[in-house]
Amino acid sequence: MNDNPRPVHLLVAGHTNVGKTSLLRTLGRTSGFGDVSPSPSTTRQILPLVLIRSGTLTVTAYDSPGLENAGRLLERLDAQTHDSRDQPLAIRALLAEPTIREAFEQECRVLAQALECDACLAVIDTREPVFEKYLDELLLLARCGRPLLPVLNFTAGPDSREQQWRERLAAIGQHVVIAFDAVVYDFASERRLYRGLATVLPGAESSLEALIRQREKDGDWRLKAAGYSLAEGLIEIAACQEFAPANDHKALACAGDRIRSYVEAREQRMTLEILQAFNYAPDILGTALHPDYTDTGRWTLSPLSPDAARYYGIRAAGPVGTGAAVGSTLDVATGGTLLGAGTAAGALAGGLVSARKALWRAGRKLLRQQETVAANDRVLRLIATRNLQLMASLQSRGHASTRPLALPSPGKWAALDNRLPAPLLRARETPAWSDYRSAMESGATQHQKPSSGIAMATQSARLARHDQAREHAIASLQQRLLQALESAAGPDSRRC
Repeated sequence: MNDNPRPVHLLVAGHTNVGKTSLLRTLGRTSGFGDVSPSPSTTRQILPLVLIRSGTLTVTAYDSPGLENAGRLLERLDAQTHDSRDQPLAIRALLAEPTIREAFEQECRVLAQALECDACLAVIDTREPVFEKYLDELLLLARCGRPLLPVLNFTAGPDSREQQWRERLAAIGQHVVIAFDAVVYDFASERRLYRGLATVLPGAESSLEALIRQREKDGDWRLKAAGYSLAEGLIEIAACQEFAPANDHKALACAGDRIRSYVEAREQRMTLEILQAFNYAPDILGTALHPDYTDTGRWTLSPLSPDAARYYGIRAAGPVGTGAAVGSTLDVATGGTLLGAGTAAGALAGGLVSARKALWRAGRKLLRQQETVAANDRVLRLIATRNLQLMASLQSRGHASTRPLALPSPGKWAALDNRLPAPLLRARETPAWSDYRSAMESGATQHQKPSSGIAMATQSARLARHDQAREHAIASLQQRLLQALESAAGPDSRRC
């Protein structure tokens, strides 16, 4: 094996509308490459896509126009070169003829690029019957003298004729064949694709193995980045809270409105970060991404809406909403959203905060006549569930897909069980972990500097401990969420 990876150039060729551009979108992790359309001959030029570029490795794939007249061109080639044993040379001579270039414009572009590449991926739509015209295209590409790897596309659907294609390809001497669905993504299939290439292109084996390792590393990074965004958002939502006079419904409603606006905006930011981690843009996918997601980058159903909880099969843990700062739902004060006013009894019934915190809240209510308003546990479970389901679906979605994500049936699986994990319980006790509260406090304290060096040092140490504890809580929750994701989606879907 060559230990020094070298640049690798791959041609992606095949009949019109077999999914060549779709394949490259998925391999390149981008939904913005080229044009995908059911109309024939959408791609008219050779389009390069760098799959990976580093200091030691560059792999470039080339999208190409569809082959439509391979049979006729193959007949012309046989008529002119039946005595030639150097088929690539015969192809070059044929391409030099103006009449050929004019009559077979698309085919000539494809063959010229094939002669300049290291190998060719011949994409086949397995939903199509095994017609001779498709086999002619393979024979024509093989005349270029470059390693040829047939790639069976759209194999995940019920109308796939994968086995028929494998049998017919074996009959014409093509025994190394890879199944890779550009729409329903599977990392194991991508790994087999690159290793299949290494079989027919041994000089590039080290480069292709390096690409596999990089894809594994990228997949782990994307998953961890998405998991971190989800965990951080949940911690901040769990920590945010408002205070309002206990018997003032108007004040409670205003506090609820502020919390609701924050929770919705914070989830929106969280979801956008998850999409970005998987290299998706909501303005490209819009409602094609998810039936509950809009083309403006927002969830249709508010996380504080009881309708959203029912849609995702999230049920209340009991008659009393559990969680710090959550007692019974305040339908009158908060307009039917999943917000609650905290009481010592409600907090202790949930078992989620220490007795000290519960008594502190009870004292605040008795002495100051104030309620603590926050999103209840069901909101946290809903946000965790639908965003983790989104992550699970993105893992198995090729970037070529234009269909809405296939989500689990409501109630099939949830990210969190009825009892919130310890990091979220700790966040309930630490309002400063939320950027909602810290933003409000920063305006009031930004001009109040410590009066001495000792005070400054004490404050710095306190902030450092605060940040360290917050990051520890986020990391712990991130691990919990990723474990739930792996359990629900399967172990080999980790890579993306």
